[in-house]
Amino acid sequence: MVDGEDAGWVGEIHPLVCREWDLESASGFEVDLAPLVAASPVGEESYEDVISYPAVHQDVAVVVDESIAAADVRSAVLAGGGELLGSAEVFDVFRGQQVGEGRKSLALRLSFRSSDRTLTDEEVAEQRKSIDASVEKIGGSLRE
Repeated sequence: MVDGEDAGWVGEIHPLVCREWDLESASGFEVDLAPLVAASPVGEESYEDVISYPAVHQDVAVVVDESIAAADVRSAVLAGGGELLGSAEVFDVFRGQQVGEGRKSLALRLSFRSSDRTLTDEEVAEQRKSIDASVEKIGGSLRE
């Protein structure tokens, strides 16, 4: 099935047909390629230039309510990071007395990069302020 529509079938060949063809058993299938091609991401590939300027990697911890999904935290961090934040990957979850009952701390590895210059600590610090503001909108805070 593709998008809830049949795109083919698979099944066992009837034993009488197998006997006629001198086969012990067999299976058959048919695939309609048109829905598969229509649903595929072919043609959506993108090219990303290799950047010769180094990335600035930082780890941050975001404390949020237990009910907030890690994907929502990651989205808020990416939104706050702006165009200089190339990636934000969650690599750890911590629950304990340090963060409070009903809360969790998500650790994210951030990668900042510019295609035209080496970033300064000040530029990255500005982005961190924006990330903090974005995380506050979902009820979280950066853990110091």
